[in-house]
Amino acid sequence: MIRGIFYWVFGTVFTILVAFAFYILYPILRINPNIPHLIVKFWSNGLLTFFCGADIEVIGRRNIDLSKNYIIVSNHRSHMDIPLASVAVPLQFRWLSKSSLFKIPVFGLAMKIAGYVSVERSRSISASRSLNRVKDVLEEGKSVWIFSEGTRTPRDELGKFKRGAFLLAKDTKKPLLPVILVHTDKIFYRTYIVRRRTVKVIVCEPLYYNDFIEEKMSDRDVMSRMSQSVRELIQEKYNSAC
Repeated sequence: MIRGIFYWVFGTVFTILVAFAFYILYPILRINPNIPHLIVKFWSNGLLTFFCGADIEVIGRRNIDLSKNYIIVSNHRSHMDIPLASVAVPLQFRWLSKSSLFKIPVFGLAMKIAGYVSVERSRSISASRSLNRVKDVLEEGKSVWIFSEGTRTPRDELGKFKRGAFLLAKDTKKPLLPVILVHTDKIFYRTYIVRRRTVKVIVCEPLYYNDFIEEKMSDRDVMSRMSQSVRELIQEKYNSAC
């Protein structure tokens, strides 16, 4: 209970201060677009390890080639997934985030400054424009992180994957990096009860769109096959780690 109150009171103040730092440092951030991600990394580490007292275990870090950029695909269990991913994965990546988050005062503008990509999932035109922006991010040499279920899934079984990440893999031929986030949903027992946990990040070997192509398969069939394979892989690794 005490840790929970500590998190919500001081963690909120910490978050607001970090968000304001984006405003103060805006001229510098425009010069070096990599700095915002480093600020997010600092914020994430503070929330997870200091305010929540979490220990972080990373499995498969060797599967990341720092000279490459990736389409990162993962499960999504908790709002603590974003801090964990930002701390544990040593890549310059940008989030594909729902548009409503960008409307939050202070925080939303900080997300824009950080280069995150907004998507309004209910509108196909908006989603298409977002994917084009993600392609620009990939061409700039950055990675992009996508929660393929499109939303948080509180169940142990993964929801249906959206096709956006796999369409990007087809169009850009960038490697797709499956990542599994484990136990982030165990940090908060209740809203004001925070428990110390060991949270895990499992990084799998990268996958390529062309590896899923067979003779006479349509693009839709290849994307479906790739999506199903990635979903099964993430589900299997998640079940084994829990």
